[in-house]
Amino acid sequence: MTVTEAPRAASPAVVEPTPQAPTTGVAAVVGSGNPRMVGQLFVGTSLVFLLVVGVVGVLVGFERVDTASNDLFGDDVLRAYALHTVTGLFLVVLPLLLGLATAIVPLQVGASTIAFPRASAAAYWTYVASGALVVASFAVDGGPFGTDVAGVELFLVAMVALLASLVVAAISVGATVLALRAPGLTLRRAPLFSWSMLVAAVIWSLTLPVLAALMLLSWVDLRHGARFLGGEGGIYDRIAWVFWQPTLYAFAIPALGIVGDIVPTFARRRHVRHGAALFLIGLFGALSFGPWAQLGFSLDGSATSADFLFSGPWVVVSFAAVVPVLGLLGLWTTTSRRGSPRVGAPLLVGFLGALLVLAGVAAGAATSLDALDLDGTTWMTGQANLVLIGALTAGLAGVTFWAPKVFGKLLPDPLAGLGGMALFLGALVYALPDLASGALGQQRLVQGGGIPDADVDTAEVLNLVSAIGAIVVVLGVVAFVLALARPRGRAEVADDPWDGHTLEWATSSPPPVGNFATLPEISSEAPVYDARHATTATEAAP
Repeated sequence: MTVTEAPRAASPAVVEPTPQAPTTGVAAVVGSGNPRMVGQLFVGTSLVFLLVVGVVGVLVGFERVDTASNDLFGDDVLRAYALHTVTGLFLVVLPLLLGLATAIVPLQVGASTIAFPRASAAAYWTYVASGALVVASFAVDGGPFGTDVAGVELFLVAMVALLASLVVAAISVGATVLALRAPGLTLRRAPLFSWSMLVAAVIWSLTLPVLAALMLLSWVDLRHGARFLGGEGGIYDRIAWVFWQPTLYAFAIPALGIVGDIVPTFARRRHVRHGAALFLIGLFGALSFGPWAQLGFSLDGSATSADFLFSGPWVVVSFAAVVPVLGLLGLWTTTSRRGSPRVGAPLLVGFLGALLVLAGVAAGAATSLDALDLDGTTWMTGQANLVLIGALTAGLAGVTFWAPKVFGKLLPDPLAGLGGMALFLGALVYALPDLASGALGQQRLVQGGGIPDADVDTAEVLNLVSAIGAIVVVLGVVAFVLALARPRGRAEVADDPWDGHTLEWATSSPPPVGNFATLPEISSEAPVYDARHATTATEAAP
């Protein structure tokens, strides 16, 4: 029997795939999971909301000039106040910091992308949609103090979605620091901004869901008619604890990391006691965890810290929070003094932002003293403005510092520096009169009240000065927007224009897909600084 073998079929020809051009235009923006693109969208959108919030803040400030009437907003004055405060934090400060972190943290830890890039992109689009609904709810007589029940319900649902988006974005950043660090980059060697974002992501992920649960509980209370939480008028009391210590401080955690990375770069030397700086940022974050203290405050002062069961710990935390901020300022001053510092807009604006945060934390320590009777007064408004505008100022310093990596361009130093000075001076003029009128007894509610008849004229003058300060803050924001719109020069930006210390300066500006072709050896907290000085030493050896 003869066995024959069938001929083998010819191998099919290998067809090379036709290269496709990268997606451009709207499709590239909408469908992108690139952390740099997502970061740009977060930062740009937050600045748009910031201009709107600033205008509302100016109008609310002038509404307070006459404590006996509400000529601008009439019966809607409380809703305008709530719009200014809620959107200022959740549509401006947090998204700006998260956008900067989304673009920069993967570069700082040597990762090719952010953890959960699609979730991060989805978080941005949810932020845009829910933020627009939050603003729309106020426009239809909803939101806190609104009279349209459907509008109030819309606000509550939109706030839950907004908070969820911010938590998802924070988790993506925190997971990047934990899981995607380059070999050799231990947490003890982590850049201070990345470390501060990890601390912030943990605290925000524990705090914002509590607020979301309260919004959901308020929705159930409103929807089913029990009104045991005060109905439409009680919603702001469920939110107000976020604007009060210690929770307020949680939103300034990244500001400390931003300044901590800028200072050694401009001092041209290593950060003094990097490990101590990590500890102090972590301590500040731990002290800023505040859901436990939320029952100690309501807007009208009916339940204050003095009446709260945990008033003792609350006072201790309020004073202890000053220590890490002072410690970090001391380290930054020492680092600058021991180095060869150069002046630049990022350093100037960052330091001014840190000083505002310190002033706000110090004001919070004074508020915790029951003998001063500052609860429920405009002292609290002034303190919140100092901390939040300080965090915003430091965030804009970070945008200026990392603009080559985020936007592929350098911002004009004079314009950015002018914007930072305007923010700093405007914040002082905006907040200090509120501290003074609060010491006179003016209530935090926009209508005023609580002021002795002999001090009414003084309080109204202070309110006018505060409104002028709000205008200066808005002008500072406009200066930063113009700086972003008008980059420095026309030439390509250098990969490392600042002589940076950390890994984001080891790649091109802007970074390519995948971020890095090679990474320097990581044996310290400043690998690029090490590589630069090793090269200098080698060249000088002959």
